Amino acid sequence: MRDLQGRIGLITGAAGGIGRALAEALADRGMHLWLVDVDPLRLKHTCDAIRTRGVHVRPILADLSQRDHVDDVVDRVLDSTWGVDLLINNAGIAYYGGTHQMADEQWDRVMAVNLDAPVHITRRLLPLLRRRPEAHIVNMCSVAGLVAGGRFTAYHTSKFGLVGFTLALRAEYGRKGLGVTAVCPGPCRTDLYHQCETDDG
Repeated sequence: MRDLQGRIGLITGAAGGIGRALAEALADRGMHLWLVDVDPLRLKHTCDAIRTRGVHVRPILADLSQRDHVDDVVDRVLDSTWGVDLLINNAGIAYYGGTHQMADEQWDRVMAVNLDAPVHITRRLLPLLRRRPEAHIVNMCSVAGLVAGGRFTAYHTSKFGLVGFTLALRAEYGRKGLGVTAVCPGPCRTDLYHQCETDDG
């Protein structure tokens, strides 16, 4: 996508860390934005800050571990006149600890946010994205989706899955005009990083 001016982007996990940095960078290039996050106060502050850059912003408060919230995000996009040209699946969570010690609820939540939500959002938006010129999907994966280590098994599993999903999408749609990219950053001092430090005590 060469020119972002006036195009529409959607970012999950948009109220902090990498998501907010992406929102600021895209807004500076003239892209209007759907911003999705679970934290209402930080989402409001982020939207207010992004609007000062002269673009339109539509916030969506959603807990992506809940399928009905995920569906609501997609429904709002599909029911709007905006649509979307750039989908950035950025939201992610992690728990640090032994695989045998992790509660089922923790494991399921990591899978829901990190893998199920981006897969479901992408699949439902694919018909729309395929109709938009130069549309692009960016999945924020992780180096943890390429190399595994101990005590982050759920996170590794979700990110390996997201990398695989992204590569498969690219193989299926890349030659049909739809851009698909996996971004695999190393450790960053984002909210997710500090959350893991806190959970470890």
